[in-house]
Amino acid sequence: MHIAIDVRMGHTRVGMGVYVRGIVSNLGKIDKENEYFIILNKGGKDNFVPLQDNFHKIFTNITYSDYLKRDLWEQVYLPNLLNENRIDIYHGTNYSLPLFAKTKMVLTIFDMISFLSSKWYKSISRYRVQKLLNLSAKRADKIITGSENSKKDIVNILGIPEEKIKVIYIGVDEEYKIINDQSKLNFVKAKYSISKKFILHVGSMNPRKNIPRLIEAYGKLPMQLLKEYRLVLVGEKGWRSNEILAKIEQLGLKNSVIFTGLVEDDDLPLLMNEASLLAFPSLYEGFGIPPLEAMACGVPVVASNASSIPEVVGDAALLFDPYNVEEMTALICEVLTDEELRDDLVKRGFEHMKHFSWEKAAQETLAVYNEIFSGRKPE
Repeated sequence: MHIAIDVRMGHTRVGMGVYVRGIVSNLGKIDKENEYFIILNKGGKDNFVPLQDNFHKIFTNITYSDYLKRDLWEQVYLPNLLNENRIDIYHGTNYSLPLFAKTKMVLTIFDMISFLSSKWYKSISRYRVQKLLNLSAKRADKIITGSENSKKDIVNILGIPEEKIKVIYIGVDEEYKIINDQSKLNFVKAKYSISKKFILHVGSMNPRKNIPRLIEAYGKLPMQLLKEYRLVLVGEKGWRSNEILAKIEQLGLKNSVIFTGLVEDDDLPLLMNEASLLAFPSLYEGFGIPPLEAMACGVPVVASNASSIPEVVGDAALLFDPYNVEEMTALICEVLTDEELRDDLVKRGFEHMKHFSWEKAAQETLAVYNEIFSGRKPE
């Protein structure tokens, strides 16, 4: 087979970027026979593409944020590119497909955020994504998603038959593990001006991440814990992040909350290792990778009980109502002060991680390719 995988989201270090890097690099480990054509943004990172003869890179000059040019390229030029390279299967990983291309199509949809709340998406972008996603989901021969919860959303919102959707749990990068090099751990804390123990949040600063309520919950901790722990927010300041800054100012927590912005790839596992707790209060996730990364680093997790998060974390995290600030505060306080509970959560986290593997995800993705190419379901 000739398989094209569109990884133009591979430049990001969260969400879909983590997914495409994990899938492509692990397909290289298990498949030496099929020919892969990896579509990348020129100038973006491509070190996750295997350096072997059956993997080829195709670069585009389209700026990822230029929606009009990007959509024109995808719908007009991309079908010709697929035809020139005799592509049998095209795998789209950013909610849209070249609708008029004649090849077989796989579409990854990790969430239905654009349909669920206007508060979580800019209006123009939301309308565009809804239209493309609706058309692309119907055009796809098979849809891959990351959780049963997202599968249910896709069925209910887009009317896609259940049998057309395959749930494939993703893995955690091998860099996320216990790190004992204290000099590296101390260096990364100093690099981001972290001088005390800290509660960690990882994720972009957008409304659905529910960060204002996390800040409020942190601010309600007993005074002794507030003096002992900082709140560290890792992620890009995004749409409506000014609300987060306003909440910090309102609660007088300017010296207690640390913004790191996006951090270097090598730094995040170190920060995870140094965290006393990962708090993940998101209102909606298609999957939610940071809790699993924290578990792999031996860090206890408290998380929202919304959308796919309970499915992903299983019994290895404490769950709270993301709209209930008092409940969030109580669980954070409990984990920080109860050593026996912390140890139990860490132990359960390590056990839970055994269910998530990039190699397994790549094997199941390859099985999807084989299924739609041959027209037969895998045995």
